[in-house]
Amino acid sequence: MVIVIVLVGIFIVALGLMLFVFAHQQNEKKKIEIQRRIRTLADRGRQMQILLDELPPHYLSQDLRVFIASQWLDLLHEQKQLGAKESKLKPEMEAAQNKLDEIRSSNQAKEEPVTDIQVANGVRRNLKQLNKVIVSLYQDKKIAHRIAQTYLNEIKQGFTQTMVEVFRASARKAEAEGNLRIAVVHYKRIMSELNRNNPSGVHNQNLLECRKTIQDLEEQIALESENTDNELAESVDEMMEEEESWKKKQVYDD
Repeated sequence: MVIVIVLVGIFIVALGLMLFVFAHQQNEKKKIEIQRRIRTLADRGRQMQILLDELPPHYLSQDLRVFIASQWLDLLHEQKQLGAKESKLKPEMEAAQNKLDEIRSSNQAKEEPVTDIQVANGVRRNLKQLNKVIVSLYQDKKIAHRIAQTYLNEIKQGFTQTMVEVFRASARKAEAEGNLRIAVVHYKRIMSELNRNNPSGVHNQNLLECRKTIQDLEEQIALESENTDNELAESVDEMMEEEESWKKKQVYDD
């Protein structure tokens, strides 16, 4: 009987130890998952901050920029709820709130066109990243389809605008340098970009202006070509007259 009691006691102690170890392991696993979640949220928050800092403001509507800043702030609050150190989060939360207030108080973003292709490529990379963010939030059912579609359409227009701004800068430079044929090529590239993404004819006015500019440039090129041909013809006539004069002089000299 004593042996049975001892064995039962040993079994209960062993079971208790096993339960304790299991509970401890589960607790440690939970802590690791929480830390992993905090790191993921922190990475997403930094991503929001980079998008706000590096994307030219005029590429996005005020509403979309407010949304990005709000996402950044929400991600920080979620980290706080999970137990992230407040001393570490406080400066970033203040920065996010200040950014949000700044965007809300600004009626119109200052437009500074991108004129360098490398800068444009950087902008397009960030727009792609923003596109992924919006799609992910929609898939997680955190934003409605209508809102997601509105933001995605804005991003598409941003893609178009980057190249249009670069080509327009190149066209104007070529015009200033008198390279009209090169300017025409750049304006045709602008038209190609606009036609590629022209929902509901949003770019129709720009397309008309580009077409008119190309027409004016081509007329100017034709006029310059005609003048050049006339000058060449006059030069040839002068050479022929000089040759005839020289031949006559040789005859008289002989």
